[in-house]
Amino acid sequence: MSGTRAEIAKLARLLGEPAARFDYLSALSPEDVRAVRDQAAEVLFGANQALFERIGSASKLVPAALTASIAQRSFGPLLSARVAGALEPDRAVDLATRLPVSFLADVAAELDPRRIAPVLGLLPTTKVVEVGRELIRRADHITTGRFVGDLPRPALQAMVTTLDDHALLHTAIYTDNTDRLPALFALIPDSRLPGVAAIIATATGEFAEDLIPVLLHLDAPSLTRLADAVRALPPAERAQLSAMVERMDVLEELGPLAAALTER
Repeated sequence: MSGTRAEIAKLARLLGEPAARFDYLSALSPEDVRAVRDQAAEVLFGANQALFERIGSASKLVPAALTASIAQRSFGPLLSARVAGALEPDRAVDLATRLPVSFLADVAAELDPRRIAPVLGLLPTTKVVEVGRELIRRADHITTGRFVGDLPRPALQAMVTTLDDHALLHTAIYTDNTDRLPALFALIPDSRLPGVAAIIATATGEFAEDLIPVLLHLDAPSLTRLADAVRALPPAERAQLSAMVERMDVLEELGPLAAALTER
């Protein structure tokens, strides 16, 4: 299943290696590759945890503005990301508001979102959007995807509004929390659904193979909305999407969307 490719890309990002180095994992299921990545993350983020906690505690003795400057000039993104998980949420948010968006985007690429969930809940939505825009400018869909599933609803809504249709779908491919995909899709306004449906229907190559599995995580209301938009597409585009889902052998799993694709 092509969902494996997205998981391999995230594993490669975590380990700082080219995705091609892990091609030997392509026969595994997405769940198995995710398990490997989770174990690797535990090792990487758990190593020297006591040291990071001491650094975090020591930072309380220094004014926040100075700590932010030290983080940017001396620690760099990787060490800052490790220390962020050891900070109290309020302190982490205070520091984040003092750092440039470009540096926060660098740090975000090194973070494990699950370890800073309380921070994400407190971070101002405007700051989340600013960092999200910077990540999309860099075409870093892996990082946006890993974070989008852990954002509180107001921030998720703001991100959906901020991302264009292509960026939104690329982000969905890399989400770690697939249970959140129906909520994400529900935030897409009806006015954007024709464009979203057209991108899905005309996707080709690896993009199409990575995108179709996302649809399998949508709930019935989401698939019904998408089906209505697909029905309005030109016949050639509907036929292209139908051929893709049949080739991937997932047509029967798409419920209302399957009905729209098989109508004559």
